Amino acid sequence: MAQVSVLLVDNNPGFLRILISFLERFGQNEIVILGTAGGGREALTRVQALRPQVIIIDLVMPDLNGLETIPQLRSMLPDTGIIALTLMDSTSYRQAALMAGANDFVSKTRLDTDLLPAIRRFRRGDGNLQGSANGLGGAGALGA
Repeated sequence: MAQVSVLLVDNNPGFLRILISFLERFGQNEIVILGTAGGGREALTRVQALRPQVIIIDLVMPDLNGLETIPQLRSMLPDTGIIALTLMDSTSYRQAALMAGANDFVSKTRLDTDLLPAIRRFRRGDGNLQGSANGLGGAGALGA
């Protein structure tokens, strides 16, 4: 199975440590964490050099929030998968993230069941998220 390269974007260092630990433990050899960014501005800087296949981004960050950052990431790296991972688990946030250009939406409360399947839909050379082409994103693809 091809490895998927990932950039993690969240302003909470404690959560980033949890996320890294989770992905290293359960993603084993299929996920490569290229790095982290502590906010939207840093993510915009880091993606040019790192060129991840998948960006996992929180929606609520103080410097440049996820909903502001996602469209810029999408224009910079149109084939990169963007997964909004947030505690803001409501229909309005889900729709806003998808409208901003995210391919999928995963609640942090469902991290253990929904994140790995969302990441695994990306493979090198496949810029389209299978299951989101219908506009349902995480809700349709993950049965949430």
